[in-house]
Amino acid sequence: MSLLRNAGRGAAPAVEMMPQPDIRMLVPMRDGVRLDTYVWLPAGGVPAPAIMWRTPYREEVLGWARLGLMRYVEEGYAFVCQLIRGTGESEGEFQFSSPYERSDGYDAVEWIAAQPWCDSKVGMDGGSYVGLTQYLAASARPPHLKCMIPHVTAADYFQEIPYYGGCFSRLHTLNWLNLISARSPADLTGGFISAMPILSQADWLRRLTMRPVKDAADDLLEGDKLAHYRDSLDHPTFDHWWKAKTMSAADYAAMDLPTLIVTGNFDWSIGTMTAWNGLMAHAGDRDDRQLLIGPWDHGQVFLGGGDRYGPFDLDADLGADPFPIRLAFFDRHLKGKGDGPDLGGKAKVYITGRNEYRSFSAFPPREARRLDLFLSSGGNANGERGDGRLVASQGQGPADRMQADPDTPFIPTLADAMGRFLDLTEHARHIDTLVYATEPFEEKLTIVGEAELVLHVAVDAPDADIAAYLAEIRPDGTIAQLAQHALRLRYREGFDREVLLTPGVKVEARLKLTLVCHELAPGQRLALLLRPDMFPLIDPNPNTGEPIATAVGMRKAMLSIFHDAGSPSRLELPVL
Repeated sequence: MSLLRNAGRGAAPAVEMMPQPDIRMLVPMRDGVRLDTYVWLPAGGVPAPAIMWRTPYREEVLGWARLGLMRYVEEGYAFVCQLIRGTGESEGEFQFSSPYERSDGYDAVEWIAAQPWCDSKVGMDGGSYVGLTQYLAASARPPHLKCMIPHVTAADYFQEIPYYGGCFSRLHTLNWLNLISARSPADLTGGFISAMPILSQADWLRRLTMRPVKDAADDLLEGDKLAHYRDSLDHPTFDHWWKAKTMSAADYAAMDLPTLIVTGNFDWSIGTMTAWNGLMAHAGDRDDRQLLIGPWDHGQVFLGGGDRYGPFDLDADLGADPFPIRLAFFDRHLKGKGDGPDLGGKAKVYITGRNEYRSFSAFPPREARRLDLFLSSGGNANGERGDGRLVASQGQGPADRMQADPDTPFIPTLADAMGRFLDLTEHARHIDTLVYATEPFEEKLTIVGEAELVLHVAVDAPDADIAAYLAEIRPDGTIAQLAQHALRLRYREGFDREVLLTPGVKVEARLKLTLVCHELAPGQRLALLLRPDMFPLIDPNPNTGEPIATAVGMRKAMLSIFHDAGSPSRLELPVL
């Protein structure tokens, strides 16, 4: 591909290191495998409650100090960080979300509680995979685990990474496994993609475009990390292998402890709501489970953000470091001190656009209602100058068409570290982007929750992808993304099976979009953008119907989106 020109490598990031631990040892688990464990103790020399992280990320690579973790020690807590199996200097074999995360989490909690420097009370904290280790440990019900604060954690592996609506995310899978394999920042030189160096790193662009997909990790990963990459591709449906790695209703029911879940308006993951709903289904009348949604992305949920994110102006004071909230939570449940964080209700949610927090007695809010907006056009919704509309009554007009070409995926220039987008201007200008927009609103519209998209589609190929973006069009023409998601159409009947398309035959497909908490002001418009790809976050679909892991040949596919009387393609919005 011509994009291989002008290749270069980025500099390794600087890493801020924690002070030397008071204790570092290999702690044995029940099967004899020993895990690398760091302990920092508070001043005073008396037993103290402990807060633990179980992580796959070396300090030498990410630098735990940058997260301000020593503040827990300064507040009178012991802080424990343990590397999971097969990472850092820990023994054993790495297995993503394995049963060992349950048993090792249990053993680690009980080991901490038995130490002379601990008063027997243990809490857990941390985000992303570090949040997953909390859920799995809690599901094993260690007696001395008293509370947890999981952040931005994946919990549904076909709705999100490593699959995204059933579409394999080679970008994330390769980079994440490379990250947990690295021993120092130097190992990540030219390796970990931040912003969009895909346009300038020849070796990474080669890995992200080569076929078959299964071979793309061969010169990057090894051992158990390479095995996970290949195994993820060898299990392209939600089968027994994935079910063993996914939290079940029984797991959520077993998590019988106070929990504060944290996410951000710009995290755009499905997992937070999956876990929240799973926990709340078994909460009964308990009042010690809370949800905090702030103006943050995946990385900012721990230290807070600023006064701007992409095209969004924010209140920097309201998006500040949430450490006081976490500390108040731990003080209540580990020290019996204070009443915990005052979120004003079960959930405290930042509403972008309005730039205020709102508190709700339940989430999704009981006050929310469903607003249906129907797709409509004269058959030419292509691009921002097309005739696509979102209307309150049944849409009309001939089908709109967009072409998928896996050999030349659309590659916008503005993206975050995960290949996601905030400014959709480039998308809206592309001929194979379908744009449906409302008229300017006369009154404000507040969207809070997960929208669902219902599409009636036909394809001239056995398979294809649909990527959807919900956006705000401002009076100045800025197109600001609010939510997104994608669906590989072979999974339209569920991720536990693959049902290929019959070329030319119309089917219904449903996509649940990521969480939106946003208010549109009068004069602004809401837009839905549809595309046949979402590169680089997800691999282009070969469109042949072959197994994704081994497919080599690729073909173009033409997608037709119907919105006539018998095909009510629509956007179902949760609004206040």
